[in-house]
Amino acid sequence: MTGKKFSFSIFLFLPAFAFAQPADSTSASSSGDEPLPFLNADFFADSLAEAYTLEEDPMGAQRLLQVRDSVLTPSVVISSTFSHSDNFLSVNDEQLQSNKANGMLSDAFSLNLSLNFTLGLGEYGLGDDIISTPKLNFIRGRSFTDPFREYGSTYSKDRSLNTDSLVANISIPFILPNEFSLIFGHTYSSMNYYRGVTEELMHVNVPNISFEKKFILDNGDELLFNTQVSYSFNKTASDNDAFENPELAALGLNAEFLRTAFFASNPGTTLQDLQRTDTSDTLSHNISLSYSKMITENFSITPMLNYISQNYTQGKNQSRSSKSYGGGLSIGYIFLDWLSINANSMFTKLNTRGLEDLENKAMSFKSFSNAISINVQHSF
Repeated sequence: MTGKKFSFSIFLFLPAFAFAQPADSTSASSSGDEPLPFLNADFFADSLAEAYTLEEDPMGAQRLLQVRDSVLTPSVVISSTFSHSDNFLSVNDEQLQSNKANGMLSDAFSLNLSLNFTLGLGEYGLGDDIISTPKLNFIRGRSFTDPFREYGSTYSKDRSLNTDSLVANISIPFILPNEFSLIFGHTYSSMNYYRGVTEELMHVNVPNISFEKKFILDNGDELLFNTQVSYSFNKTASDNDAFENPELAALGLNAEFLRTAFFASNPGTTLQDLQRTDTSDTLSHNISLSYSKMITENFSITPMLNYISQNYTQGKNQSRSSKSYGGGLSIGYIFLDWLSINANSMFTKLNTRGLEDLENKAMSFKSFSNAISINVQHSF
């Protein structure tokens, strides 16, 4: 089994190294070239400058919106993430022990592949002290459960546990004085089967607003505080609140346990950072705190804490609420400008309240997960 895992890992990560090109060589070959026309919005900025003379625009440089950098900045990140969870399905302790006793899926490995495209839309000044840096983000991901087939082919070929995800996100950060930031965003994400007939499991729209404060310490370390309020409009493959997915039901789960990939609203997370949701729309409040410690120029350690409160606002779960507590450690190392590796461990505990005690117990769980990812990135 060890030999198979090693061979599989070599097979997985070799394409990323074979096709990746160092950013240094790319930039060196094009350093003297002009930006591509479709990547440069200077034409529009120059047109605005010519259209407003001092006489026609008495405010002059005091205009509310000032274009500081109109160049579009695209970048691509390809990631391979290998993770393990001691409670893969995020079920309560009783169900977890039952699964273990019956040889069913309990602790398991998963492989997540993702392609992340980010497009910076320039920098815009609001007065003298505020800068806005809007950007678009698109993520295409695919997950593989039990890739080493420790449970045979039962779960590695189960399409309910092997899904595609698509995430599109727009964020408009406003960088304020004293390392404060106010961020408006909207995320659309969907999950689909990819084995057999392609079929959508669910999609969700999440408008959100967050507030950040970065503390730069005397030793160069960073302490980052973030709080976010979001509202998710969830839609499953059926409009019926009692919708049951036969394949998930066979595992003792229903539509309430479908996982969605709106992790893109929190930059830096990976495909294993999924949140469980149900068929009800939810109002969420997130609070996170992280401390980034640079050991060397390329090596960093980041402990983190987070708290998530969710309140269901419609459907059969209207009076239900849940609270999630988590803590973990992330370690990162940058080998080259285009190649990095990250490892993280995370403990999560979720408590649910509001409806029948039996149902609440079924939706409460504890889990501990570990993940390692290799990232290849290129900025144009």
